[in-house]
Amino acid sequence: MITIADDHGVHHSSVYGSSEFQTPNLQQMAKEGIRFDNAYVASPACAPSRAALFTGRMPYSNGIVGNHEIELKPGVVSLLSTLLEQGYEVVFHGKVGHAGRKHFGQYVPDGVRILGGGGLQQTMTLDQVERFLKERLEDAPPLALFLGWTDTHTAWPPKEEARIAPEDVVIPPKIFDTPEARVEMSRYVEGAEAIDRRVGQTRQLIAKHLNLDNTMLVYTSDHGMPWPFAKWSLYETGIRTPLIAVWPGKIKPSSSTDAMVSWIDLMPTLIDLAGGTSPSGIDGRSFAKVLFGESVKHRDVIFATHKGDNEKNVYPIRSVRVGKWKYIRNLHPEFAYTTHTDVWAKEVPRIDEHWAHAGHHWQSYLETAKTDPNAAAFLRDYHSNPAEELYDIEHDPFEKNNLAAAPEQAEKLAELRELVTNRMIEVDDDQSLSGPPKLLTEFSIPGISGIETAR
Repeated sequence: MITIADDHGVHHSSVYGSSEFQTPNLQQMAKEGIRFDNAYVASPACAPSRAALFTGRMPYSNGIVGNHEIELKPGVVSLLSTLLEQGYEVVFHGKVGHAGRKHFGQYVPDGVRILGGGGLQQTMTLDQVERFLKERLEDAPPLALFLGWTDTHTAWPPKEEARIAPEDVVIPPKIFDTPEARVEMSRYVEGAEAIDRRVGQTRQLIAKHLNLDNTMLVYTSDHGMPWPFAKWSLYETGIRTPLIAVWPGKIKPSSSTDAMVSWIDLMPTLIDLAGGTSPSGIDGRSFAKVLFGESVKHRDVIFATHKGDNEKNVYPIRSVRVGKWKYIRNLHPEFAYTTHTDVWAKEVPRIDEHWAHAGHHWQSYLETAKTDPNAAAFLRDYHSNPAEELYDIEHDPFEKNNLAAAPEQAEKLAELRELVTNRMIEVDDDQSLSGPPKLLTEFSIPGISGIETAR
């Protein structure tokens, strides 16, 4: 059973050290199984991230690079077909693919059973899953059940439902702190805790209807939270994801690993555990040995790609992680970096705050920046980037100190720059845009008369 959250950042549970999040069910999973501390997705947007998961191929290999794209390259096959061929019953409930069958039909074959669509969290329950499990025959084939929850995706639960008070939330590093941001963060925390409750309810159903000793449970998320410097970026908070796995008698309880793994490896791992062989030519490979404590390493290099979503997020970025080092290349530093968060906040007034896409806290940044230089500097840092960024993740986990201009790191910068350049050539990276960009020279920020294209 695989549970996929939407926009649940790696730091946003008690499992990964954030005590303000009450996530006892995820904590119990970590106690019973293994926690991955260096699990990555291929892209920080829903469609390319999930396409990479189900094809075992990186975005430029499978053809879905932007969040608005739906066409796989000719010859690319879904790894779900392999599970079906192995005799598994493959079942989806909730947002597992992206935006409904018409958008994920190419990598979700007809043999996959869809219990409930990828609708909003307010309309999704476990009722259909419970009914399905009750009706399964004793001699039913082995089951691969994928559940997708969207509580951490906007719109978050209303502020009236939030357990945590705004004054008690922790505003992540690099994000400017305002009262409105604290209210919105309390809603995000409630979303994460709602998913945790769903995980607990699901485990109760599994224990009631399936053989737990022969069932592996996995929890993960498609990318980081929809806040600045996270989703839609290639910072660690955008592409590093929670990953927890439990399998009684197989996976050592209360274990953790620093092994670097990718979402493209997850399906090959499931196929491997089921006794099958993944198709040749894919990018992913099984990390079963890491799961079982037989290896402490898996990947030496992690690549990631971001393109955009039509006219939103038009800001192509590439990155690589090697050891403790992270290199980011912003292909067009003359563009203004934008996301749904700030674009939607400026488009129309968001009267219904239940549906607000973080518009309230973004408006507070714009207002505060008119008189507060720190808020203006935050907006400048958000909207503008240098051509290259280099970070020592071990000593700077939130990537606040760009070392690209440090003379003592010139050799490391050149090494990682070459890795990304060669990778782009290897995968025929066309560097295309998802829509018309916004230029920094035409971009206005309260309290700032102009923005340089590099810093």
